[in-house]
Amino acid sequence: MRRTFVSMISIVLFFTTFAFSGEKARDWQTGKVLDTERSRYFAGTEGNANTTGNARTQGRYETYEGHTNTSQTAVYHIYQTFLIEGETHAYLAQQRLRWRWSKPANLAVNGPVKFAAEKHKLFVIDDDGKEHAMEIIKRVLRLPEQTQPPKQ
Repeated sequence: MRRTFVSMISIVLFFTTFAFSGEKARDWQTGKVLDTERSRYFAGTEGNANTTGNARTQGRYETYEGHTNTSQTAVYHIYQTFLIEGETHAYLAQQRLRWRWSKPANLAVNGPVKFAAEKHKLFVIDDDGKEHAMEIIKRVLRLPEQTQPPKQ
């Protein structure tokens, strides 16, 4: 009994340390949310069919009587798109809302945002303190602002 308890505790500790060691330290930056938009794209239909029937034999003849019920439902993919400006780059990122109860990142337009860019993903911490992962659609290099001579 004691031996199984000790082995269970060691297994739990092993998996706990393994799970936390996988997290990366991200290079967080501060930027500004320039725009956001929700889009809905038609992805296709899904449906099913149900067939019921009877086969009858009368002498030399066989007959089949049947009825088929079909139903189809349209499937849409819903995305929330964000335009986020950092110090060196501007990012156009898209968050897919997979379920009907999914919520996009709660970010205010023209408000500050904490984000980290890694390969093709943009990680954002929203106004509620939740971390959201998005796919980077476009990355634009910001040019240094042109300095204009003072007017006389």
